[in-house]
Amino acid sequence: MEVHERRKHARCYEDTDVIYSFINKTANYAAVARNYSRFGMYLESNSSLTPGTIIVIRTMGCSEPGDTDADAPEKPAVSFYCKAAGLRPQPCRDLKSLVTAEVKRCEIIPNSTQPRCGIGVHFVQPAV
Repeated sequence: MEVHERRKHARCYEDTDVIYSFINKTANYAAVARNYSRFGMYLESNSSLTPGTIIVIRTMGCSEPGDTDADAPEKPAVSFYCKAAGLRPQPCRDLKSLVTAEVKRCEIIPNSTQPRCGIGVHFVQPAV
C-alpha cells in the first residue's frame, strides 16, 4: 500500500540535537528533532508535553541568533536560521537556531527501551 504525504511543506529528515524550555522557566530539556520544515518540527524527548503548551526550542551547534552582520557590526542579524544549514540542500536550510513553538501533539513511542514521546510542534508566527 502506498502512503501519501499529507504535509503542506517539504521536510528535512536529518536528526538534529535540540533543547527546549518553557517560557519564563530556567530548566532545559534535551530532545532530538527527527524532521523539520520552515513551519514546524517533529522531535522526540523523554518528557511528555501537553498539546497547546508553548515552548522555546534552540538548535545545538548553530550560531547564536544575536550574531552581527559583518558589514555592520552594530546591527543585529535579522535571520534566525542556523548558519550551518546554509550549505545543505533545501528544505534542510530551513533549520532555525531559536524558535517559539506550540505543541500540537504528543504520543508515547511504542517499543522504546526507555520512555520516549514523539512531539509535533508548529512554530509560532512570525517564524520566517
